[in-house]
Amino acid sequence: MESKKSIKKELYALIAIIVVAVLLLLFVFRNSLFGVGTGYEDVISQYFTAIADRDFSSYVDTMPSAIASDYETEREDLEYSEYQYMDELYYDVFDEFGEDVTITLTFGEATRPDDEYIDYFAESYEEIYGSSINTTNVYGVYVNANFSGSLSESDIEFECFVLKTGGKWYMVGCDFWSEEE
Repeated sequence: MESKKSIKKELYALIAIIVVAVLLLLFVFRNSLFGVGTGYEDVISQYFTAIADRDFSSYVDTMPSAIASDYETEREDLEYSEYQYMDELYYDVFDEFGEDVTITLTFGEATRPDDEYIDYFAESYEEIYGSSINTTNVYGVYVNANFSGSLSESDIEFECFVLKTGGKWYMVGCDFWSEEE
């Protein structure tokens, strides 16, 4: 028969395990509920890698389906291959940095844009695509992108806008600041 001391010890150990498990579940639930985590970094990285590689499929995979469909339709209407379309869409990047451009990212703060900006995005989206989009999880992520190639190298600051819907992060826009501003 176990002593009362031994039973108390086992009970405390069991309580500690339960508390740790509950805290872990709360952490995971909070991150998925509020959209906080590194998932948005993955989609932003994929977006910039697709540009450097001229990988149209990966590029449009970072976007909500309605936006991706617009790019696909435009590419087909122009009768460009996927590579040609990306080359033309980002010709200024390749002209400035070279055909061998690489893009290295450093991530900064992710913040929720102000309500006016989000309302404008939601209204524009509905006007263009004829459907509404859930903007509960929209964030602006500050990114420093180092563009480097055989012709030149430069750091450019972006604010990339990401949206989490259906459990997946998507790119919905990117603003950048040039030295002239």
